[in-house]
Amino acid sequence: MEEDDMEVIRRKRMAQLKKMREQKDKWIKKGHGVVQEIETPEQFFKFCKGNERVVVHFYRDATERCKILNAHLDKLAPKHWETLFCKLHAEKVEGMAEKFNVYMLPTLMLVEGGKTNNSIIGFDEFGGRDNFPTKRVAEVLAFNGMINENGMFANDQEY
Repeated sequence: MEEDDMEVIRRKRMAQLKKMREQKDKWIKKGHGVVQEIETPEQFFKFCKGNERVVVHFYRDATERCKILNAHLDKLAPKHWETLFCKLHAEKVEGMAEKFNVYMLPTLMLVEGGKTNNSIIGFDEFGGRDNFPTKRVAEVLAFNGMINENGMFANDQEY
């Protein structure tokens, strides 16, 4: 490989990194990287229409399993900039749980391209018990096309 070939490869890689940084900056401006609290139906629809992939956790403070899932999502959100993570208090944002037939908590609604792709109800897909690892949540979300399991930039992340 010639020195000129290496320079071409280097320039292409630098352009890729610049493009990835610009995309990450766009996501940060939209609220990616943390779990956003949805407080109104209007905010819910704005998030779902304005982002390619959205994971919405319908929860209640008094439900222990919702607390468990919140902890996992809090770990995943900073590692998966490609997806907007949100939580919606099922009792405080009136009418939303009923509108989307959320009858059991916790429920994760997976929205892709502005449309509900799937809903994960309870913990069955995570193994049916309370002490599952965050990696299992990542695997289920990756299987459903909501995150890149290895993260946007790294090939091997530890949870």
